[in-house]
Amino acid sequence: MYLTQVDFDALIREDVPYFDLTSFALGIESQPAEISYFTREDCVVCGSEEVAELFRCLDITLDHAIPSGTAISAGTEIISGHGAAERLHTAWKVGQNLLDHLSGIATQTKRMADIAHTVNPALPILTTRKMYPGTKALSIKAVMAGGALPHRLGLSETILIFRQHYAMLGGFDKLLSCIPKMKQMCCEKKIIAEAEHFEMAEALCEAGVDGIQLDKFSPQEAYEAAEKLSARFPHIVLLAAGGINETNIAAYAAAKISGVVTTSLYSAAPIDVGVKINLL
Repeated sequence: MYLTQVDFDALIREDVPYFDLTSFALGIESQPAEISYFTREDCVVCGSEEVAELFRCLDITLDHAIPSGTAISAGTEIISGHGAAERLHTAWKVGQNLLDHLSGIATQTKRMADIAHTVNPALPILTTRKMYPGTKALSIKAVMAGGALPHRLGLSETILIFRQHYAMLGGFDKLLSCIPKMKQMCCEKKIIAEAEHFEMAEALCEAGVDGIQLDKFSPQEAYEAAEKLSARFPHIVLLAAGGINETNIAAYAAAKISGVVTTSLYSAAPIDVGVKINLL
């Protein structure tokens, strides 16, 4: 995941706007020391590359790092380095927060994907744009490390029609009449539309959309809709969305859908990452 130098400077400056007053007051700023981050629970690592870049920004020498996407056991060292004590203390909490939260998302994503793939090994897990503001790049990296993909990276490159769009047109029927022109105008893009019930989904398919997002369909409703729609429109993309999480993903995976769309992964609990700093 590409982050700029500005991004890393902002992460450091947010926690250490001027200098580390504690290290300065104790007189330990230049003491040679080593830092090690480790997990207290089984997890999927995410964020180690970003912590390594923090090290570089702070003149900390990297000694060891486990790549993002790696499943590890409790007690495993994730990343370590050595340098001046003040620099290590500057990196400490910034790096810990990154590893805590990103590994938490990656771990829950892997858990959810594993549940789904016991039912349908090929089912894609897709994530919405409802991550905490300002964390988009890192949130996307975390779900990818756990085995999912972003549903949409932004509004500029994908077409997804919601109720709020056709309300501006004057109603659902007006939307249906717009589909042929949209397909001609955006010939290289797939047109996906949200449907709130089966009849709406069927009408959208008949109008020529490329995919349907089945919004808040129950697993049984999604199963039945997918059976009927895929029989009539074999090339249609069918996505289930709305309230999908670990507790019901297996039921949705049993439906003949193209993928599931979820927000739940972004609220994953942080992994318990510990930090050790020792004098050399």
